[in-house]
Amino acid sequence: LMMTSEQLKKLYQSGMEIGGHTVNHPILAKLDDEIANQEILQNKLFLEQLLSITLRFFAYPNGKPDSDFLWQHKQMVRENGYQAAVSTHWGVATKSSDQLQLPRFTPWDKTPLKFMIRVFSKYN
Repeated sequence: LMMTSEQLKKLYQSGMEIGGHTVNHPILAKLDDEIANQEILQNKLFLEQLLSITLRFFAYPNGKPDSDFLWQHKQMVRENGYQAAVSTHWGVATKSSDQLQLPRFTPWDKTPLKFMIRVFSKYN
């Protein structure tokens, strides 16, 4: 495990938003639909019970659209009560972005200047 249940509770109590992923981090596109849905749902139920909250957001394992997850997985995410989900498609989310496969980028630059340049370049 990346974190214990107690560490996750402390993270949430300190103000962090907690979202779902899956139980075993599988590539959803390689799974039978029933198993994929169980991976999504069981993780959500576990975390919601642990934290006494309703999860709003989901992150696809590995997250590459049309490769790691497919259209039916977006439907499963919606049907299991998530408001939005992030993929690993590179970019910045806009008002017109698909809420069930939002793009994102990693903010891990070595200097604040490089980070700001990269952020602003995404908006142009």
